[in-house]
Amino acid sequence: MLRTPARFVASALLGSMMLAAMQFARADAPTPSPAESLYLAAVKATSSRPQPAFESAVLHSTDEGMPVSLVVRNHLVWLGIGSGNGPNTWQLRHRTDDYATEIIDENENRYVTGRSFFDPTWYGTYRALRDGMLNYQDVEQPVSARATPAPQEASSLRQIAAIHVMGPTIYALEDRGALACPNGSPGHALHLVARDRAPEHQLSDVVINTQTQEFCLLRYGVRDAFGFHGIVEQHFADVGRYWTLTDGIIDGTLRFFGISTHHGIWRFTLDGIRYPRAIAPDVFVVPASQ
Repeated sequence: MLRTPARFVASALLGSMMLAAMQFARADAPTPSPAESLYLAAVKATSSRPQPAFESAVLHSTDEGMPVSLVVRNHLVWLGIGSGNGPNTWQLRHRTDDYATEIIDENENRYVTGRSFFDPTWYGTYRALRDGMLNYQDVEQPVSARATPAPQEASSLRQIAAIHVMGPTIYALEDRGALACPNGSPGHALHLVARDRAPEHQLSDVVINTQTQEFCLLRYGVRDAFGFHGIVEQHFADVGRYWTLTDGIIDGTLRFFGISTHHGIWRFTLDGIRYPRAIAPDVFVVPASQ
């Protein structure tokens, strides 16, 4: 009579238990709603896009009662909403690897920042969904310092991470029906509500390009008792085979003790978008004045 080794029996038993657990999980998992399926497909499609190593552009803006300037607080660059004199013309150079963006404003003042608002790539959007588009400063290790793929490579790992940050576990979704993308392409709108109500989870609406299954509009809601109360809306499209930020608006009111004191709109466009093969490292050194 042959004896079966105890460790083989234990392994077989463990394998059977894991298989049963997986089958139970699959059977017990709720079927995604059409809105969730569309949303997750967009997360996957957008995450699969290659990222440019570098990008440059010129930001042109106009304002309708809501000027915006650049201000430095504690050596970090912020948007001074409601301050400054428009229109704005900002020269932008971006390095995807560590999220760094150099900004030279219309007065030749130079800044370097890692904020999502100035990141035209997928990584800027990804971080804003977790850390907020306004009122929160992104502080994170460079892409190259983490166990993630190089910016130019697509990866299922990045898709999984994006789904974790952006998925229905974070946001409840409502189907808002057909709605064209800002560039006129056919799209479908979804409304989102953060399940945990965390103030940094600001995503409120998206429009998905139904031809490419990628996000073409993302809107963030910001609600401050002291300061800005309104939305930041960013529009994305294919430019030179990359999915990139093309234009957007900041629309809202300035508030004091919860009372609205002033309403306005700031509109911006990124012109002359280019993808240089290289940008000198000293471009992204934080200036001493900052």
